[in-house]
Amino acid sequence: MIKEETIAPANSSIMELFKNRHFLLLWIAQILSQTAQQIINLALIVQVSEITKSSKAVSGIIICFTIPAILFAAIAGVFVERNSKKTMLVLTNLARGVMVLGYVLTDAKWGVGAVLPIFYIVTLLFSAVSQFFNPAELAMIPLLVRREQLVAANSLFNLSFTACQLLGFVILGPLLLATIAKDDYANLYLILFILYVACAVLTYFLPQDRPGDTAAERRRRGEKVGVQQVTAGATQIARTGFEAARDELFEGWAFIRRDPVIMSAIIYWSIAITVFMMLGTIGTGFLQNVLGIEANKLYTIMVPGGVGLVIGVVLVGRIANPNNRRAMINWALLGAGLVLLAFAFIEPVTRWLFSLTGKTPPVMLMVALLGVMTFMLGLLNSFIGVPAQTALQERSPEDIRARVFSVFFTVSNIILIIPVFFAAALADSLGYPQTVAAIAVVVILIAGYGLYRMRKDEMPSEPPPGTRLTREEMEAALTAASPAAQPLPTISGRGETRK
Repeated sequence: MIKEETIAPANSSIMELFKNRHFLLLWIAQILSQTAQQIINLALIVQVSEITKSSKAVSGIIICFTIPAILFAAIAGVFVERNSKKTMLVLTNLARGVMVLGYVLTDAKWGVGAVLPIFYIVTLLFSAVSQFFNPAELAMIPLLVRREQLVAANSLFNLSFTACQLLGFVILGPLLLATIAKDDYANLYLILFILYVACAVLTYFLPQDRPGDTAAERRRRGEKVGVQQVTAGATQIARTGFEAARDELFEGWAFIRRDPVIMSAIIYWSIAITVFMMLGTIGTGFLQNVLGIEANKLYTIMVPGGVGLVIGVVLVGRIANPNNRRAMINWALLGAGLVLLAFAFIEPVTRWLFSLTGKTPPVMLMVALLGVMTFMLGLLNSFIGVPAQTALQERSPEDIRARVFSVFFTVSNIILIIPVFFAAALADSLGYPQTVAAIAVVVILIAGYGLYRMRKDEMPSEPPPGTRLTREEMEAALTAASPAAQPLPTISGRGETRK
């Protein structure tokens, strides 16, 4: 049990949370670990693209990050529930730091056949361990703050989580790739190793949430704690986790099938996420093979997308309401498809226009035009994701809401795998502009069908053939339904009704 004095005074303001030393340690650890993870995601995409010159190889890295989220998310939740959250935080940060060294110890001179399998294996293990860090972190928050501070604490963590994604993948990651990692990725991975060790140190100073369950305490009570006992316990937890995941998915799916609004929100939100991941997969190859720009300059088109995402989140909160969310999602998806189509053709069209004057377009002009496209995609993504998330939250009862989101994350991760690999294979064989155009056409068709369904649902239904009344039948029905005419009362001069 955490001692009462470790908890801040009862005050729900975020500023008051900063006076809570243990909460501050956990929050800083979250910022460092999430930022480091996003930098690793970007660094691996760029490095694998540089080594292999293959979008299919890049898609393999993205899939390696995705598969553990499908397999281990539920098991991790059960495991965290039955063990010390503090211990899980310390061990997962140390484990991820050690795994980052696996990237340091590889050398591109070994050849693609040797380096790529190592990257895939380390990435799978890294992502699997991360599945245990996230629930431990979230479960630790209520143990450090009072109940009335939970809203402020969760808001701060959600805000910093989104900010770290943008900071790591869009801003800090590209900056480090263009400077420190320009000639040697080992320097970057060593910095990330230090960040994870720092996170482990920060979480080590958190209070022990289950002091009676530590190995030392159990041995003191005479219990046997060895490899055999740990293995048996882990096996039971895995079995329980799989069963819990299966039951939650079935219950959540049964509820979702009965609500077409939630079903549409899940499908469209998953499509928006998948489109961005497909662009991330082929983005480095697009820069290298189409524009002739180094892969580590990916930030030139990623930063505008992040800016558009932030602006979109601000705008959608002012515009969206329960009456226009469905239309907003459909029109935003259609807009994203049209922007993708422009993204595909802007490079060849610009080159053709400049060729009429015997010149070639400046590279910076091409980058600026593509930056405008990614800005629009980020903006439109907010107009899909935010209303979709709101629909899931509002239309899901509290007792089943977590299962609905569990289904969403599982479905979106499963949906993600095939299109990402398909886009990569298509880009390598057909070409990058053609692949983006194909993705755009699919998105436009899906959005068009959504708009058609929305318009059809809003139209008044027509009576079935053969049931339309004639004019004489309608007049007879109206006469029968009308009340009999009554004589009008007369009013006497004294204000009384005369009978």
